[in-house]
Amino acid sequence: MVHTYSSSGKAVELGRVNSAGGSAISSSTNWGNQPSQKELIDSKSPTNPAGSCTRTNQNVRFNVKSTVQKAADSGWGTTTFRLKAGSESDYSYWKRFCGNAHLEVTYNRPPLQPAMSDLTMAPGGACEYGKAEDHYVAEPPKLRASIKDLDHGDVDGNSESIKAQFRVFWTKDGKEYEHFATTKPVSTRNAPGSTQTGLATFGYTVGSDLAGDGEAGFTVPRNVVVGWAVRGNDGSAWGPWSLAGDATRCEFIYDNEAPKAPVISSDRYPDDEEWHAGVGDYGTFTFASSSADTAEYRIRFRGETWRTVRPAKTGGAVSVRWMPPDEGPMYVEAKAVDGAGNARVTTAHTFLVADGRAPKAGWSLGDPRGSAAASGIGETPDALPGRGVTFGSEGPLGPTDVAASFDGSADAYLESAQPAVDTSGTFTVSAWVNLPERPKDDLTLVSQDGTGQPGFDLGYDVDTESWTFRVPVTDMETMGTWKVSGASAVPGSWTHLIGVYDSHTGMLSLFVNGDLIEDDVQARRTVWKADGPVQIGRKMAPDGYTANLKGVLADVKLYDRVIPEAEGEDLGGVSATQLGYWALDEAAGADSPDVGTGRPLKLANGALIYRQDDSCDPGLDPTCVPASPPLWGDGHLALDGTGGHASREAGLLAPEDSFTVTARARLASSGGADQTVFALLGASGSAVDVTYSATADRWQVTTTDKDGGSVTSTASAPGVLPSTGGDGDHLALVYSAVFGDVALYVNGTLALKVPWDNAWDFTTTSLQVGRTQKGTATAKPFAGALDEVRVFRGALDAALIPTVAGLPAGSNVEDTVT
Repeated sequence: MVHTYSSSGKAVELGRVNSAGGSAISSSTNWGNQPSQKELIDSKSPTNPAGSCTRTNQNVRFNVKSTVQKAADSGWGTTTFRLKAGSESDYSYWKRFCGNAHLEVTYNRPPLQPAMSDLTMAPGGACEYGKAEDHYVAEPPKLRASIKDLDHGDVDGNSESIKAQFRVFWTKDGKEYEHFATTKPVSTRNAPGSTQTGLATFGYTVGSDLAGDGEAGFTVPRNVVVGWAVRGNDGSAWGPWSLAGDATRCEFIYDNEAPKAPVISSDRYPDDEEWHAGVGDYGTFTFASSSADTAEYRIRFRGETWRTVRPAKTGGAVSVRWMPPDEGPMYVEAKAVDGAGNARVTTAHTFLVADGRAPKAGWSLGDPRGSAAASGIGETPDALPGRGVTFGSEGPLGPTDVAASFDGSADAYLESAQPAVDTSGTFTVSAWVNLPERPKDDLTLVSQDGTGQPGFDLGYDVDTESWTFRVPVTDMETMGTWKVSGASAVPGSWTHLIGVYDSHTGMLSLFVNGDLIEDDVQARRTVWKADGPVQIGRKMAPDGYTANLKGVLADVKLYDRVIPEAEGEDLGGVSATQLGYWALDEAAGADSPDVGTGRPLKLANGALIYRQDDSCDPGLDPTCVPASPPLWGDGHLALDGTGGHASREAGLLAPEDSFTVTARARLASSGGADQTVFALLGASGSAVDVTYSATADRWQVTTTDKDGGSVTSTASAPGVLPSTGGDGDHLALVYSAVFGDVALYVNGTLALKVPWDNAWDFTTTSLQVGRTQKGTATAKPFAGALDEVRVFRGALDAALIPTVAGLPAGSNVEDTVT
């Protein structure tokens, strides 16, 4: 408050004016057309005006905890407050407030329920229920648990402090026993794949006395099924027990006369409660038994099934090489088996895997225009350019990102002073590339010189018209290559490539935009070492350098380890860019605006925006019947099946690039006629339609090969009955130009995927919502509610589609955190 008419306290009231999660404010709201008050929250009578308005000098505070809690409990996406004088007719109540109001919410989310897959015993193995006989232990086991907290990283990279409470219980001679042990607090670190979820790990040996927890130690009974569970506390609240809901307790049986469990050790991944860099690096795990008659070991790494390994001689140890597929807590279980096939006690070796090691060499290629060299990352030497290289082009992350442009001439290259990796061993190479046109010749992104051939070549193969990663059979002679290929080059679109050679398996693999080309993982049958410098934009040949790149390149990296599938998805995932978002909450005339700065959807033929009448609040008047809420947010597009629709003119999409279109749909009724949710229309026909098929009673996708061409596919989503009530169905159409397919997701789950080979120029297509066309006439009009229409450039990642499906109205996927 910056001014008050009266020096004596006069009330100012804060109230809630929405009743069902809508904003209660629209383009028609003004002083004479205000939403009615649904709840008086708080009243203040301030007499302390501030001298001026600043961003942080708020001097009147209202307690709105109960209202915010109600909104959270009710699942409201929006809560609207109104500030008014205690009396609008008495000028002595007049006050002037700064425009700096804000809502402060202090919240706490308790630790998450520990997953059973994150619980182990040593000895004893993994957490299981109903199989206690498989978890005999000769000594009280050490219980291991990982607990997560979502409040980690919310403010300036903060960590949470979590303690774990273990509960151990059993029944003996009809009497129930229960003991607790609480650890000291541990600070969280980033959970795998997230800076917004924290992870802490804990250990407790059953029966031991943890100092300071107020609980005494105890003796573990013999030959009794013992159960256990664990939960976390962040200093404010306890999270759920690990056995809550559909989960179960963990069990073991203690018998100090039982055979000893095998001993597991590892050179790179010891069981020491420390984090070890390791994604992409193999470690050696050794299994040893004290029993002289051990003929084999059964082992199981996390996420895998049991397998058998045999020592060179009975009673001996055996070693296995294994690579963690991802970061986070991992474990391996083992049990020794004698010659008669009798399995003894199971144990578990738990280890913590951190991020993989940094690249051996790399060049971001983000050097300023006019630079004399491409700066190396870390200790990587600079790479010197030929005259056909220009720095300062736009990079894969947009205008603020920088890359290097190669003109396709013999001078289009960068050369380092030394090799980066040993090509006879495990190595990985990756880069971003954007081609101006579809190549007519082979192109090389990255290679490393041998004597007469490159040690490897990551680039484009014109014969297969696909991206490729290859290694020549020999260094000197042209005797062919071992190679893997896949996916198409899309002109004007950034593509990320990763080539991997795993010397342990002897296999070559290729990732395109984070996706492993699963149908072309090939063996490399000859191995040799290339000792020459790294070449960027060309490769060595017996008669000189060739395959010079025409295009833009960024972020070249070489590793002396494997990039496994999970990391490849993370490194190479291409972020889709939202081009348009129409919340369909309001309309100005015939225009329903883009939530951003884009063009509106044009409403036509009786299409209208439905908004809920907010005058009824059953909390205040139990006799009133509230109007039906909108499909999502504050409003939706209401169509009656007679031709009403909304459209956005052509020019939104790129000519050949991938795209994603999403919308929420609720049918007025099933059966009847076919109905269109949305379509992309050209001058003479539709490129793709997402429709309701009355015959199949399913959502359906229809594609064509070109404007005015023939239908290439019509596919229905099996197993998903279209909705006629509630929140309807969220539909996401994802087209990948790189892989040549189109997919439909229903409520965040993949429902169908079909090939789509087409010659469409998508810049010529308009977005039609609620109809398609046959010739110039409207066809398959929609009857019901449509909402939340979004268009993205790029194929939206499958993991993000459920997030988009659940976004609150008015928000974007960029606003979310994990």
